[in-house]
Amino acid sequence: MNAAGSLYFADEGYRNWQKNLVEPYLKQYRKYGCFHSYDGAVIFYQQYLNAEADTCIVISHGFSEFAEKYNEVIYYFLQQGCSVYILEHRGHGYSEREVPDAQKVYIRNFEDYVKDLDCFMKKMNYRMEQHRILFAHSMGGAIAARYVEEHPKVFERAILSSPMFRMQTGKYPWWAAKMTAAFYVKTKRGDRYAAGQSGFSGRPDFEHSSCISRERYYYIFGQRLENSRYQTNGGTYGWLLASMKATEVLMQKKNLERIKIPVLIFIAGNDHMVDNRAIAVFANHVDTASLVCMPASKHEIFNADYKTRCRYYHEIFDFIMKNRG
Repeated sequence: MNAAGSLYFADEGYRNWQKNLVEPYLKQYRKYGCFHSYDGAVIFYQQYLNAEADTCIVISHGFSEFAEKYNEVIYYFLQQGCSVYILEHRGHGYSEREVPDAQKVYIRNFEDYVKDLDCFMKKMNYRMEQHRILFAHSMGGAIAARYVEEHPKVFERAILSSPMFRMQTGKYPWWAAKMTAAFYVKTKRGDRYAAGQSGFSGRPDFEHSSCISRERYYYIFGQRLENSRYQTNGGTYGWLLASMKATEVLMQKKNLERIKIPVLIFIAGNDHMVDNRAIAVFANHVDTASLVCMPASKHEIFNADYKTRCRYYHEIFDFIMKNRG
């Protein structure tokens, strides 16, 4: 508990709580590992094993993120008696990259993310807890949705936070952005930064971030400053085209109908990264999906205001407890 007696940390004193409580606590549970994916790519992961757990959470992180960004989230899952597993998607964190510039997000085929997750689940199968829940954010939500469509029986439930079922393309219409990305890929320039994207500058920009919690933003920004492996930042045309194609596939009616497990979806009212209309369509076509709107939140709901975060975690842990029967 924090100083206010809440289960969840408030903004005041947040970075001190992270350094003095959360990080030492997680260190007791954290184990590092890596595996070779289907094509030989080296994928890193972290596991946090709770000896009493019968339920585990597998985290699929978002665009330009890394495992330790989820320290607070992992801490809460452990406190609820779950084990936690999180892999760093290829091109992120300590996992293998396909381009020399570690600040670029590049992928040849979005399905590689899905295949990596499948290899991870097969590798970890013998040691994982009986009940398995998938927790995913943003780009990780698209990976999770595609995974559940292709492997509908691996997880019992899924939690999708601001999932990227269709990204926002800013001042460019969807078709124009896709056509431009396709041109760059076809002309073998898919590893170039997409329009509006760039490397890690080292200068904070809280006002234009996906966070409402200033303390959380600066804690995560500090993590990125301290570790160059966490400075993955800008999307390339290759990543953009692969992602656009993948979200079109995952939103096909025949694929949505393959999802049979309960899915809890969070939507942020002030999301400037993903298209909430696509999330609504997804929820309407998946009979087992329930949609929770967080009207005051930006894209990263786990970094929203205190009231929103409390409701967010209450919904998540209520959903998990249903899984435990």
